[in-house]
Amino acid sequence: MEVILWWMPLVWLVATAIVVVGAILLRRRHTSETTALPVANSDRLTSLPSYQRAMARYRLLIGLLLAGVVLLLLTTAGLTARFASVTAVQPDLRNRDIVLCLDVSGSMIDYDTRVVDVFSDLAKEFEGERLSLVVFNASAVTYFPLTSDYDYVQTQFSRLQAEFTSGNDEYYTGTLIGNGSSLVGDGLASCATRFDSPDQERSRSVVLVTDNLVAGEPIFTLEEAGALARDRGIRVYGINPGDTAAKTYLDDLAVEFQEVVEQTGGGYYALDDPNTIPTIVDQITAQQAELSKGPVQLVRSDEPAIWVWLAFFGLAGLFFVGWRLRR
Repeated sequence: MEVILWWMPLVWLVATAIVVVGAILLRRRHTSETTALPVANSDRLTSLPSYQRAMARYRLLIGLLLAGVVLLLLTTAGLTARFASVTAVQPDLRNRDIVLCLDVSGSMIDYDTRVVDVFSDLAKEFEGERLSLVVFNASAVTYFPLTSDYDYVQTQFSRLQAEFTSGNDEYYTGTLIGNGSSLVGDGLASCATRFDSPDQERSRSVVLVTDNLVAGEPIFTLEEAGALARDRGIRVYGINPGDTAAKTYLDDLAVEFQEVVEQTGGGYYALDDPNTIPTIVDQITAQQAELSKGPVQLVRSDEPAIWVWLAFFGLAGLFFVGWRLRR
């Protein structure tokens, strides 16, 4: 148990002393200005048993009134001082890292807004996992690094969504350094290298969103990038917005995409598949992910209960004594 605002009782003590001294001075001044009126034979009145009983009762009620006031002052000082318990907490951390890998090339423009919605929904399904977002075209850029701060993640998704809808192409910054467009192999290879702590046993996954429509000369083919991910123990989950019946000319690219991701132990999905998000989440969370201990954190918890109860009884006592004094 510790006192957070330890100086507050001193403030109350000084304030109470000032009020008491002020009240005494005012009473003395009022007494000196008042002329007492003598009453003859008052001792006969004060010697009556009924009078003595009434005075004893009055003194008792005044004493209880003062005790109630003192109790309220003490409980108020205790509440404002903020007594708190301190405990050491060592939270569990999940050893899962997930890199969201988004193709922002020209052929993906019509899908980017929907894809960000999918990523946002996907992020809401995780608890404790670290997420990162990498966007790529001819080159890859880390939009935000691995983090478990989900408020920050959702803020970045909202920012990216605004960039897609505003038409200012800010999300292209840094993604055009290369020979071509939509270099999917290079994008996947870049995403596979965004994981830190290679010496730790962690579950690592890449969610790759692309139509696999390559235009240019990549350094890595998709098969080579898939092999790189597989060698590093990274599972790739592919989401293909171009896998629709209306785009049969992309069938061969979809087949290649599916074969590569499934060889890493991941899965392949069309963007329009309603089971995409829950299936990916289930597959990622089904991977072995032992809990590790995070840094020790000191947690303070206010303990106002006893002071609240004392204040309640003190206030109830004041109401009762005030009611009795009026009778």
